[in-house]
Amino acid sequence: MAEQKNSVAATTERQKNINNINLNTLFNFTKSLDSDVEKFLVIRAFYQLNYFDLELNDREALEELLKPIGGTK
Repeated sequence: MAEQKNSVAATTERQKNINNINLNTLFNFTKSLDSDVEKFLVIRAFYQLNYFDLELNDREALEELLKPIGGTK
C-alpha cells in the first residue's frame, strides 16, 4: 500500500513539473536553436514524452508545429 501511495505522489509531482514547462517556454527555447532540424527534434521529443499529460489543445498546437517542419507524429 505504501508503494502505491508513493507511485501516486510521484505521478502527481511529475504532472506538476510538466505544467511548469508550458508551451511558451518550449517555444522560447526553440527560438534559440539554429536549425529547423534542431527545433523539430526538440518539439517532437517534448510532444512524444508528454503526450498523455498535455491538454488536447496543446497537443493540437504541437501537431500543427510538426507538420510544416516536415515531421510526423
